[in-house]
Amino acid sequence: MSSYLVVLIVMILLMLREKKVRPTRMWIIPILLIGITCTSILSSDKLSPRSYMLFFICLTIGIGIGIWRGKLEKIRVHHERGIVTTQSSIAGVIVFLGILILRLLAVKWGKEHAVISLTNALMFIPLGSVCARRFIIYRRYKQLTG
Repeated sequence: MSSYLVVLIVMILLMLREKKVRPTRMWIIPILLIGITCTSILSSDKLSPRSYMLFFICLTIGIGIGIWRGKLEKIRVHHERGIVTTQSSIAGVIVFLGILILRLLAVKWGKEHAVISLTNALMFIPLGSVCARRFIIYRRYKQLTG
């Protein structure tokens, strides 16, 4: 449990740090998340239309959260150095932690099929969130750099 706490604290500190926007590298994490999500879904035993509907709902929720988080990002242009930087807001970090805690609680609730289906579906929330947030940042980056 203490190692999870250390990782969580490091993640929060990294999220709050101001980072240079690198458009060529910003799609690496979403692609990795898509791979992890697809692997998890394909290894699932029973996929029903209800689970696909749950996946779609969670993806839609994730995209909405990602758009909100992307609009909360602080993006600045440093004219003297010619770079664009971004920094996550506290509200965005809190939303991220809420999603993470919700998924961890769903895993601990039990091993019935419905809960397993829910935990698989909850993977689509961070996926949608990260992809939508990166898209918003990229769009704002393009507006700032013209």
